[in-house]
Amino acid sequence: MTTGKFFLLTTVLLTVICFGAFAGGTQEAAGQEAAGLPEMSIVINALKGPSGFAAAKMIADDFQPGFNVSVEYTLAASPLEAVTKMTSGEIDAAFLPVNTAAKLYTKGVDFRLAAVSGLGSLYLLTTDKSVKDWSDLKGKTIHLTGKGATPDYLLRYLLIENGLDPDKDVSLNFTAAPPQIIQLIAAGKADTAFIPQPFALLAEVKTDAQIVLDPQKSLMALRGTGRPYPFTAFVISERLINERPEAAAAIVKALGESIHWVTVNPEEASAVIENIGIMGAAVAKLAIPLCGVEFIPAEDAKADVEDFLQMLLELDPVSVGGKLPDEGFYFKK
Repeated sequence: MTTGKFFLLTTVLLTVICFGAFAGGTQEAAGQEAAGLPEMSIVINALKGPSGFAAAKMIADDFQPGFNVSVEYTLAASPLEAVTKMTSGEIDAAFLPVNTAAKLYTKGVDFRLAAVSGLGSLYLLTTDKSVKDWSDLKGKTIHLTGKGATPDYLLRYLLIENGLDPDKDVSLNFTAAPPQIIQLIAAGKADTAFIPQPFALLAEVKTDAQIVLDPQKSLMALRGTGRPYPFTAFVISERLINERPEAAAAIVKALGESIHWVTVNPEEASAVIENIGIMGAAVAKLAIPLCGVEFIPAEDAKADVEDFLQMLLELDPVSVGGKLPDEGFYFKK
């Protein structure tokens, strides 16, 4: 072997050895950092239905953030179920309507907005071809879900802005869930509904009803904003933020990656969504492009969230807990 080749080989070997030692040292240091922390178990709760799509990959992969934090994933059938478990300390992260998250915070429940994970996807459908605008709904019975929640508040706001009294000029019927509302329309027992995707699309396929009004566009025009309103919030507990800020940041990052994967891989994601019990694959595949699944970190979502909450505050202060949440509501990594 020539001297030059021997020198080159020696240099390469030393580089590899040094790099290995450095990498091993880095991993060992990270391990020591985690080892110095007491074990912490947390529960992340997702919702069944479109709001749960965001966490699908995290759940399927059993994502664990490190830093001696162990995550268990659970599903709730409704935001109310999630809220009950949040207030009892059973869960440390959850998906909720944005105004519900704000209301809990202003009432002293120690959770903060980590990200917006879904934008608005509600639509007004009817079989009545005379309905062209919100003001044309006078005298109608409108079927919807979520009394005292975002759909209720949003519809009331749009009716008021178009000259109608929601308590006198229309009848709001909250007795059926979206699948049952579709059945009522198909049977001729209802003609007008205010429901989210993918049920709005299914209603168009299975009945004579058509989407005639887009509340997202109407609200954007009324509020002078360029984006649909923030619908779903991902919140994390003060306990997790204070005791494991690095783990909290890792969870938020993983959520962003999960949402990206779901939106660019709808077919594969729909199978995962069914396997983990969020929604059937056939409907989920249709729903993914329609349901406003999007990742917006709290800091970036702040202006849109505040505008939406201000609208609700003006409509009904109870909807956001009597006041807008302060700066502490917005988690900063």
